[in-house]
Amino acid sequence: MSIISLQAFSDILYRYQNLIIISGLIISFSGGSWDITYHILSQPESFFSYPHTLVYTGIFIVISTFFINLRKNISNKNPHRKANILILLGTILILSAGPFDFSWHLKFGLDGLLSPPHVTLLTGWMLVGSGNLWITNNLIDSILLQNKKSNRKSADEGDTNYRDLDNLSTLDHSNSLLDKNEQTILKIQLILNLSFILVILSGFIYFFSLPFSETQFYNYNPNPLVALLVYGFGFPFLLSSFFINILKNYPGFKEVILLVGSFYIIIMLLTQIISNPFLIGLSWYYILNIIPFAIIYLLDKKQSRKTFTEINLPPLSSSGNLKNKTKKCTHPKIYIFYALILAIFSFTICFPLNTYILNEELYGYLVYQNLVFKVYAQLFADYFIIIMSMSIVGGLLGYGLVTTGGIVGPSKHIVIQMHHYLSELRHRDR
Repeated sequence: MSIISLQAFSDILYRYQNLIIISGLIISFSGGSWDITYHILSQPESFFSYPHTLVYTGIFIVISTFFINLRKNISNKNPHRKANILILLGTILILSAGPFDFSWHLKFGLDGLLSPPHVTLLTGWMLVGSGNLWITNNLIDSILLQNKKSNRKSADEGDTNYRDLDNLSTLDHSNSLLDKNEQTILKIQLILNLSFILVILSGFIYFFSLPFSETQFYNYNPNPLVALLVYGFGFPFLLSSFFINILKNYPGFKEVILLVGSFYIIIMLLTQIISNPFLIGLSWYYILNIIPFAIIYLLDKKQSRKTFTEINLPPLSSSGNLKNKTKKCTHPKIYIFYALILAIFSFTICFPLNTYILNEELYGYLVYQNLVFKVYAQLFADYFIIIMSMSIVGGLLGYGLVTTGGIVGPSKHIVIQMHHYLSELRHRDR
């Protein structure tokens, strides 16, 4: 009886393991972001601090969930084997980061933000999150391709919307890979995955720009000018490229940009604003950073579905025009406007951590916690042109990378070409 129950439990974990894993990752990262606030406030630091408890609770969820079904996950018969191997590598790094961090604290006591154990942990998080997102995207693509096949459209009339999640609700459920509830879970899983990748990428930028890595034993603080450049160009670049990439990859699920943006703001609000007694009064102002994501969502929703989301496959005889036709349908000029909105608002989205980065290079004096907002406002007033210029350049660079196919082009063309190949096979059979 107990064996049967254990097997049933294992099967349930395997069925929902990607959702559970991404939830554990978010819990773990939230603890890490909270730990930055602990460092800022000079709270008593040890391996067994409250933020570390949250970090390792999330890690336990991730590792236990994945390893219970390890044999299934890395089996040659598993269609997601490559992605699961990426997750496995990430969990190994995460596992090694724990004792590494413990020994680091024993030797140095208070550690800095940028330290070998922390870099190991962040890299492990990134690998697990990337593998999880890989699996999520594969599931979405499989469902949509199955839906296209079941519709039995002719090759001349065929079209496909890349990761158009609205189409998930139109599936022939008698042959569907997932039922309606599981499709809803898949959408939630996608939102959490994208949100986690965003916070991890922002974490890497903060690691190499924040001046919180000097202790009595070592100084890993980046050069102030380098930190200014990493932050000044890095965040606008990240926000514009990441969210334009989302709009291009998931055109039928327009809410994703609003949901992912809001999730990011809420995580930062909880771990950087509310957890800091000197900044908690600014909570309602910080949450207004959801506005730029809402603006982009509303504007994008109004755009013609035909212009922005449909990729009309050419006749089989003119397959050479496939690349040009895809490019024409997926490079709307309004993306430049979206990139600029995100780039300009990056200065408020990155509060309060950007205050320490900018102050280190531009003013160079110690920032007391009760003066953080005053310094932030003064930085904006004194260096408005520099801050906005860097933001605009970074945002446009992010836009340029995405719209030239540097991020989404390869994966998009694979799906289109697969659909074209299936259509060609049906044409030959006739």
